[in-house]
Amino acid sequence: MKNKLKIKDFYITIDRCLIYKDYGIISDTHIGFDIFFNEGGANFPLLQKDIVVKNILSIIEKYEINNLIINGDIKHNFKPYPREIKLLKEFIDFVKEYVNVILIKGNHDTFISSTGYEVYDYFILDNYLIFHGDKYLKVSNDLLEKKYWILGHEHPSIKLRDEVGAIIKFPIYLLNRKYIVLPAFNPLSPGNDLINNPPSSKIIKKDYLNSEVIGITDIGLLNFGTLKKLQEFAKTHLFF
Repeated sequence: MKNKLKIKDFYITIDRCLIYKDYGIISDTHIGFDIFFNEGGANFPLLQKDIVVKNILSIIEKYEINNLIINGDIKHNFKPYPREIKLLKEFIDFVKEYVNVILIKGNHDTFISSTGYEVYDYFILDNYLIFHGDKYLKVSNDLLEKKYWILGHEHPSIKLRDEVGAIIKFPIYLLNRKYIVLPAFNPLSPGNDLINNPPSSKIIKKDYLNSEVIGITDIGLLNFGTLKKLQEFAKTHLFF
C-alpha cells in the first residue's frame, strides 16, 4: 500500500499532510485541546502539543520541506485562556526554528492576534487557494473559480464495522474536482464520520457526496471510492 499518493501536482500522505514542492500543508492542530478539559475540572495531561510537534518534526525531515502552512484552527478554545496562548506561542516559536511557518485563520482562532504573529484569511500558492473552509471567502468569483481549493475545518473521517461488530474509524482526505479537504493533523481531535453525518462546512455541502474518500489506515492510503457509493453500501452492508 502507498504512504504517499500523487494528486494533480501535489502529494497527499499517510502523515495527514499535503506536500507541494517544498511546502507542507496541514490543518487543525487545535493546540490547547487538552487545556479545554482541564479548565472544566479534569486532570488531563498536557501532552497534546508535544505530540503535534513530534509529528511536525517528522514530516519536516521525511519530506524535506522548508515551509509549513497551518490551515486554520491552529488553537482550540474560543475563550482567551492565558495558558493556551502561552502554549501556542511556544509551539509556533519552536516550529519556526525549523521551517518558515504560514498561519491561516480558522473559526477556533479567536484572540490569536495576541500571539503577535501575522495570520492570513487565505493564502495563494500557484494554482491553489488555501483557506480553512468554515465559511466562504470574501474574494472575487474569478479567484474562486480559477484556483483549486485546499481546505480544512471538517475533520473528515469514515466509520466502518467488520463482521464481528468491531468499529474502526479512519481519518480521510476528501478529494473533489474543485477541492480537497485535509484530515485534522491533531490525532486527538474527533473526526466527523461523513458516512452517517452531514458536513459542518457550508462550502462542501452541495457536492461532498461526489468526492473520493482516501482513507489513512495502518497499511497505507486506501481509496474507498466516492462517499455517495459508501453511503449506499452502508445501507445493506457492514458499515456503522
